[in-house]
Amino acid sequence: WLRRMVNQGVPRTLGSYNMILDAYAKTDNAEACERVLQHLIDDGMEANITSYASAIYAHARRGDAASAEGWLKRMVAAGVDPDAATYNVLILSHSVKGNASGAEVWLAEMRSRGLEISVCTYTTVINVCAKSGDMSAAERWFQGMLEENVQPTVATFGAMMDTCAKAGDMVRAEQWHDRMIQHGIAPNAHTCGAMVNACAKARSPHSAEAAERWLNFSEEAGVVNDVVVYSSVIDACGKIGDAERAVRIFRRMQAKGLKPHILAYTALARPFAYRGD
Repeated sequence: WLRRMVNQGVPRTLGSYNMILDAYAKTDNAEACERVLQHLIDDGMEANITSYASAIYAHARRGDAASAEGWLKRMVAAGVDPDAATYNVLILSHSVKGNASGAEVWLAEMRSRGLEISVCTYTTVINVCAKSGDMSAAERWFQGMLEENVQPTVATFGAMMDTCAKAGDMVRAEQWHDRMIQHGIAPNAHTCGAMVNACAKARSPHSAEAAERWLNFSEEAGVVNDVVVYSSVIDACGKIGDAERAVRIFRRMQAKGLKPHILAYTALARPFAYRGD
């Protein structure tokens, strides 16, 4: 479309370039973003924060923190000051690959510049902790958020439960779920899925029973579960050799009209394999 504008003699504007940059960024096409942004600059236009943010975001979605930070440097060199949203994207770039130290550096930079640190920022940092199962770091950031009078959302609590799940700490995950309810926040598909996942990774003799209990809870709460959640419950059953429960959950999944994928079948086969059946 940009070429059509040129061919038809329609003047290119910063707005038209930014629309194309945004489209490429949302489709993970960082190379095209860079190419269009360079065309913009070569055309003698002054790229604004929206222009640079698209290039930064395109790399951040891939977890390419080095390239995202490289475009930040170019933006600053061009005299464009980054805002809180820009720093949030840089934190995201480290979150994708679980680089907690990198995310913390940019959060500290935000604070030093006096920028508002929102619940979205804190939740992203906690998500970094979730990828490595670093409960102490996640809880430290959660507490720091409260001390800044920033109120958690269902996504924040979901991130805390994800961290517990990664660490295989079913009991702690339940404590964070209870704390969420005490905050008056209703569970959603993410939090219920996180609880099931925590049970599946707990390797406790009671993990399968607990996973089914959370599946029941989610359905009673009106949450629409997907095949991944049911597969996680089946996985919990498989890990302790509870074949009968696994078959029951598998049939419940089919009754919901969900099509099992290979992970579900693999999890279902495990308890039978354990007993040589």
